[in-house]
Amino acid sequence: MARRRRNSSGRIVGVLVLVGVGATAWYWWGGPSDPAPQTTSSRQDDGLPLATDRPEDATDGGPYADVPERGSAPGAAAATDQQNRERGLALVASGRQAMERQEAVTARAQFSEALQHDLPLSEMVKLRADLTRLARDTIFSTSITKDDPFVEAYVIQPGETLGKIARRFGVTDDFLARINDIPNKNRIRAGQRLKVVRGPFHAVVSKSDYSLDVYLQGTFLKRFPVGLGADDGTPTGRWRVAGKLKNPTYYPPRGGQIIAADDPDNPLGERWIGLEGVDGEAVGQERYGIHGTIEPDSIGSSVSMGCIRMHNADVEELFDLLIEGDSEVTVR
Repeated sequence: MARRRRNSSGRIVGVLVLVGVGATAWYWWGGPSDPAPQTTSSRQDDGLPLATDRPEDATDGGPYADVPERGSAPGAAAATDQQNRERGLALVASGRQAMERQEAVTARAQFSEALQHDLPLSEMVKLRADLTRLARDTIFSTSITKDDPFVEAYVIQPGETLGKIARRFGVTDDFLARINDIPNKNRIRAGQRLKVVRGPFHAVVSKSDYSLDVYLQGTFLKRFPVGLGADDGTPTGRWRVAGKLKNPTYYPPRGGQIIAADDPDNPLGERWIGLEGVDGEAVGQERYGIHGTIEPDSIGSSVSMGCIRMHNADVEELFDLLIEGDSEVTVR
């Protein structure tokens, strides 16, 4: 049986001040930690057990007491790695069979668990592509897939606003408007049927491959490329989304000319997602964030003062997913 392994963490860092329309914020760099809980499936297919069933912290030995722990005996680590890989490949095969049967929710759960196993890089790339397509169809579309635990139909009650409904489900009203094809958030009516998603969304930044992955309840949804801080300037750790601004004003952290919002020379683009550190190296850090860029060629490299850069269209999408106070960003 495969055993879940904990991931390490990393972070974001920078130092600038921003002001949105009628608001002031700080341009900073900081970082987050590990992704949300993993999703498993208890379904069996073709004799393959599809859920990890070995407890991580057994105190009584449990049914696998005879299996040596990693590193406890010669060859134990190699044997465990092989079992881990075989387990992941079995989940991939079963997930692809579920896709052929058009069972999107089952395939998504099995692929998501397989992503936690030590698989070849080429297989991981295919897995993320499959999960991205499944997320497009099940999460980011107007349709509701049968038996999807992440979504539900909701009927608007008298006096409710889209913002109030969004807060109840841990998402943003912009996100609900997008997946329900609502052009004006202020024009909804009682009795109107909505698709709602149970949030919040979280993000994990990998410094090794300049990526930001979006998760929902431990399930991978999609990946964005990012730019990071020069000289390892983006710290690792777990961060909470502290504030968000549209059209931020740029205040140079080391002095210099202030650049107004909407100025083509504003290096922050059109979005700012402020972060506050809650774990790891991030603890106590507040002047960090995720933002757009006027230098798209810098994405995929370490050239910033510490903040996380994204393509402008990508950060606008992320801006609509993460919510203040509950969404977390992990940098590792």
